[in-house]
Amino acid sequence: ATTLLIDEDTCATNFMIRDRRMQMLVSKEKEPITPFISKIGSLLRDRHVSCLLVIGGAGDYFDVADTVFMLDCYSVRDVTDEAQRVARDLPTGAADEGGNAKPSQQSALS
Repeated sequence: ATTLLIDEDTCATNFMIRDRRMQMLVSKEKEPITPFISKIGSLLRDRHVSCLLVIGGAGDYFDVADTVFMLDCYSVRDVTDEAQRVARDLPTGAADEGGNAKPSQQSALS
């Protein structure tokens, strides 16, 4: 496949992210799951797989998104610049758990 579509609402939280607090409490050595946020960059870079995520609760993905769209009153808006500003102003502090790097192009966060 060249594109992966994920709906956050149907995914386990620990599959999607591990926030800084959980990283501090449960070390990486004791957590068998590598969160998707730590693998999304390598999917594009190493496998040439783009990702389209539908997310309403994990702003952590602003850090790895190339494009961010928002559904606003049933209209789609490109809010990439705003999301990048939010990510810059409010860093998560979470550690990368699996070799992620910011994708160069083609992945999107919705």
